Amino acid sequence: MVTNEVEGGDPSGLVDEQELLGDADVAPSGEPTTGWLIPSQLNKTVFPASAYIDLGEEKHVASVWIYDTNSNGGLHISSGTPGEWKIETTYDCKAYKKWVEVPLTAKTRYVRLTRVTPGAIFAEIAINAVSPEEYATAAAKKEAEDKAATDKATAIAVAEKEVANRPVVDVEMFGKLTLVDEIDVAAADPGHLFANDPESSTEVQQILGKPARVLKKTPGEAAYMAFRVGQHKLLKAGATYMLEVEYPEDQPRSMVVLNTGNESALGFATGAALGDAFKPKYVNNNIESISTPLSGTYKTWTMLFNLHDRFTNTAYVRGETGERDLSPEDGFSVIIAQYSAENLPISHGAAVSRIRLYEVPDREKLNATYKLPQGLPQRHLFWREEMADGVVSNEKGGQPTGLRDPIDWYRYKANQMQFLGMNTYTKDLLEFGAVQHWDSSPHGGNEWAYFDGKSSDRWSKIVKLMGERGFSIMPYYEYAGSKGKQGLGPQRRAKPLTRDDAYTHIKWIESANADITDPEAISDFKKMLDITIVREKDKAKFVGAWVRPRSQLPIGFGDPTRERFAKEANGGKQVSRDELKNDKTLLDKYYKWWFSKRRDFLVEMRDYLRENGIDDATVLYTACAAEPGVSFATWDPYLVADDVEGWKKLLANTGNEKDATINVITPQEVVDRKMYLEALVAPPKNWGDWEIYHANPAADPLMYKETDGVLMTQAFNRLYTVMDPATFELFRGPAGLAIERHYSLNENMMFSKTAKSKLGYFAADIERNGPYCMMGEAMAMANGDPRYISYLVGRNFVRGFPQYVRNFNTAFLSLPALPSERLENAASDNAVVVRSIATPKNGRYFAIINTAMTDKNKVTVKLPQGKVTDAATGEVVQADNGAVTLTLYPFQMRALHVQ
Repeated sequence: MVTNEVEGGDPSGLVDEQELLGDADVAPSGEPTTGWLIPSQLNKTVFPASAYIDLGEEKHVASVWIYDTNSNGGLHISSGTPGEWKIETTYDCKAYKKWVEVPLTAKTRYVRLTRVTPGAIFAEIAINAVSPEEYATAAAKKEAEDKAATDKATAIAVAEKEVANRPVVDVEMFGKLTLVDEIDVAAADPGHLFANDPESSTEVQQILGKPARVLKKTPGEAAYMAFRVGQHKLLKAGATYMLEVEYPEDQPRSMVVLNTGNESALGFATGAALGDAFKPKYVNNNIESISTPLSGTYKTWTMLFNLHDRFTNTAYVRGETGERDLSPEDGFSVIIAQYSAENLPISHGAAVSRIRLYEVPDREKLNATYKLPQGLPQRHLFWREEMADGVVSNEKGGQPTGLRDPIDWYRYKANQMQFLGMNTYTKDLLEFGAVQHWDSSPHGGNEWAYFDGKSSDRWSKIVKLMGERGFSIMPYYEYAGSKGKQGLGPQRRAKPLTRDDAYTHIKWIESANADITDPEAISDFKKMLDITIVREKDKAKFVGAWVRPRSQLPIGFGDPTRERFAKEANGGKQVSRDELKNDKTLLDKYYKWWFSKRRDFLVEMRDYLRENGIDDATVLYTACAAEPGVSFATWDPYLVADDVEGWKKLLANTGNEKDATINVITPQEVVDRKMYLEALVAPPKNWGDWEIYHANPAADPLMYKETDGVLMTQAFNRLYTVMDPATFELFRGPAGLAIERHYSLNENMMFSKTAKSKLGYFAADIERNGPYCMMGEAMAMANGDPRYISYLVGRNFVRGFPQYVRNFNTAFLSLPALPSERLENAASDNAVVVRSIATPKNGRYFAIINTAMTDKNKVTVKLPQGKVTDAATGEVVQADNGAVTLTLYPFQMRALHVQ
């Protein structure tokens, strides 16, 4: 059957081990030992070398299996007849000692193999023929693929001609950008591979005088509409783009925008819509409904991002499973999504009129500019992501599937920081105690703290990158004791009081813990700080460490722990667990001792950093382990809303009896009843026979009132969390005030009636729309004046209304981190709060904040006599006898400097 077309060599070895083929319905198996022999002395004379196989009659060939061996080179596979050949496909021979199936759709009697170069080395082959019916299906598929390839080539050719003539648009805040692609979402056929799920789940409505496509609210099922943006538009991996979504601001609406090009999932809510899911699967979202004004016009949501190398179509990947099989030439998906109807009680459905993609010609021109207070203590803005870095962790063939160079992921973070005006970088170096991207070798390696050798140098590279970009660094640690085989964590030296097995029902938490009263825990964590901070300090400026145990630094009641209590706080008298359980006074004494030991532990870390070259290092400690933040200290259900009666009526008529039991209260009532103040320092609610309140000990900010360089952080997110000055004062210490904004994950809320999730692994961060996205930060400044503002987010950190974010950030960072006082009657409008910051030699700074839901026009602010400048820009502000006149949008903050 085999005919050799060249002089020399023998191709018969390709077909002499037929017994290896196995069952005809499965792939060939075994390792052939023979192949196509061509002596090396013929390499320069016979190549390309061809041979063909006569199948005896015309067959419907679907594929050719090749047992690839070593080296690589082109192998042409052709159909036809001797002298009339058509190359059907080419295989690169880059596999090693494995069977590879090469698709081939051809109706032929002869199959020709041509080794283009000597490197095309392989052994046995198998030819897969199918029935005429199967062949017809395969041929139709191939015809469709060929047509798609032709269409693609045509589209790219068109794009190559149009690229120089693409419209240049002057976009607010961004300047002149090149319009790459635009989707008329409300068109009868939007094109762009439009899809919706469930089918027919969208409808076009006339809203505010023009059409918009609206997602219908679907009971028991989430919904989305998806579009492919930039397909065959010559997109470039790594380039900077701006995505714009135009939406009507006419009714309360909640929506999530997923951009697969950078694997973000960021949502927003308008009006009184909740934004976060009303009834999430796993946690309490601490929901709040605040009626922010609706402009009655179309607005735009924007996102600046760098395009990844590869990305998914619609289903996000988690862990090591799933494919990122799209490239820039395919375009990326923009998905407008919403939860099931039950989780959107007052939303009128996500609505969008247009989607646009712009290319940013010079990203650095978009960097935020601001003046830091020189020679004075500075403020810090930073964030930590929970579920995002799978982009550079998920691998196929030993390579990350999202970005070829994992450090690009962090370069893009730096770009986002420069754009938004953020000055401090944070990365989790311990996640539930597990080492993240650093090498534990200097203190024992995997036996001490297990690490992944493939990415063990990543942290060092990140520090260098951030240092070169001029950022300070605040690493984040979910410390649980070192987790190697000989580490502290798996020993679980902290023991519960009432049981012997575990504190909680959550298995991955219970796999490790650390007893912070144990001297070995102190030395254990110092080793981690040594590797991740002290040894890296010459590459960038570290400002401290952020510690947030996830229920893995529990109050311990083991024998050694109780012995330490007896020696240090109980006059040497030993106590048993039964005595602690039965004697409340003794147990309270034990708690007081343990909380003092937690403070001592953090002070040890502060001192260790300061003694090793991290001047003025501050240790932040976040007691709240939950993503949505701190819940009220009661099992009774609450909903905070400004329209109490409206919500009561709605909840009474949902058809769910439990909804009618929800207590609806106003934000002011939360403040008046000190409900959030109580919640911040209350032990977590317990259930069953577990010891959740011991696993996750409450915040105890009063313990740190006189402790310099250690701050217990305060959680915020909803309006009611930032309204009470007393909460901020409670958490303030000598180093100032640190607050962290908790975003709910909304995990797996894109479920269908038959599947866990329609969009792969789903988690989304939600904010309010427009200027209201900075409501929390502005109110925190008005009522508390924090020095550190951080964000605990679920996905890739981006912001959808960056003009408001950047305005706040640059004003915030331009103010010195010194004590301030709130001035009474300094502004002509009571809704405008003025804070004054005195400096020893640099005059006085002022933070001026509009705390109203509406614009404040021509507000007069009384200032001392002197030259007035905008602290962020340095521009002179006109003053008349010590008074300035300002116009402020809702929740805007201005920073002024008087000298």
